[in-house]
Amino acid sequence: MFPLRIDTELELRPLTTADEDAFLSLIVANRAHLDQWLRWSGRVHTLADAQALIERFATKHAAGDGFHAGLWLNDQLVGGIVCHYVNRESHRSEIGYWLSAGYTGRGIVTRACRGAIAELFTREDLHRLEIQCATDNVASRAVAERLGFAFEGVKRESEWITTRYCDHAIYSLLRHEW
Repeated sequence: MFPLRIDTELELRPLTTADEDAFLSLIVANRAHLDQWLRWSGRVHTLADAQALIERFATKHAAGDGFHAGLWLNDQLVGGIVCHYVNRESHRSEIGYWLSAGYTGRGIVTRACRGAIAELFTREDLHRLEIQCATDNVASRAVAERLGFAFEGVKRESEWITTRYCDHAIYSLLRHEW
C-alpha cells in the first residue's frame, strides 16, 4: 500500500523513526491548531512521545491493523492520514486526517483521503469506512462531505480532546457508494 503516490506533489507513507523530529516539530508548531481537534496530539510533547506514537502505529501497520501515514507535499511533512484500526470480521475501519495550519484550504487532505480510501476498499477489501470529527470542526466535516461520506448522527461527548469531551459527527461511506 505504501508509499502511495497521490499525484506529482503528494505522497502518503508511514511515519518511521527517521521522521520523529519532523513529526514533533510539526505538532509543536501547530499545537493550537491541532490540539482542539485531535485525540492524540495533546499527548505529544517530547521526542519520546513522538517516538512512542510512531512505534505504536508501526506495530499496528505491521499487524495489518491500521496505519499513520505522513502526508508529504513535495517531500515536506505537512500532515497525516490515520487508519485507526481494521476490523476484518465486519470489513470496516475508521480514518482520520490532520494538516498543518499553513496548508489548509488547498484540497490536500481531500486528495490524500481519496487515495487512502481507494486502497482500503480495494486492497483491504473493506465494506465500510467511518470518519469521526468534532461537530464544530467545520473544515473536517466539509472534507467528509466532499468525499461522499453520509452523515449518520452525533456521538455525544464521545472523545476526550486535550481539555474537554467532544461531540463527534459520524460519517460513513460504503464500498458500493464509493
